[in-house]
Amino acid sequence: MSMLQIYMDRNRKINTGYGIPFECVELARRFYNQYYGLTFHSVQDAYEMFEKIDSLIHIGNHQVVLLQTIGAPNIDRICVGDVIFWKRNEKNTNYGHVGIVVYSDGKKIVIAHQNQKKPLKEYKTPEILKKLNLQNGKFLGIKRLPDWIPKPAMIYVKVI
Repeated sequence: MSMLQIYMDRNRKINTGYGIPFECVELARRFYNQYYGLTFHSVQDAYEMFEKIDSLIHIGNHQVVLLQTIGAPNIDRICVGDVIFWKRNEKNTNYGHVGIVVYSDGKKIVIAHQNQKKPLKEYKTPEILKKLNLQNGKFLGIKRLPDWIPKPAMIYVKVI
């Protein structure tokens, strides 16, 4: 069983091999790498990841896997493994933000966050779907792996 690690203690020297351990984009890279052996080209922030990353590269055979990019108002479901993007704003230091859906049962979802006070945050599915689909809301949208790639029922998270 693979476990996605979220790092909270910025005073510890941590080398994850994926980038800067306390950044949200690095969390997304760890997730894709640990669960699927996939990675993506370097980006400056979550906003740039949403705008520019439309495919992932398999580390072993360099096969390219296309991502589905879904924005408002076309988000009809949220799945485990979806990567949700927030717009740039002052609250998230103008870099945007990205989180990973680690649990979904149709009634609620849980999103894992790096760089947040609460590393795991629970949302009611209908409420977050409504917010995701607002044209002028705080979300950019989601990135989703293609349906032919098996998704875990849930993603196990360890907060360090």
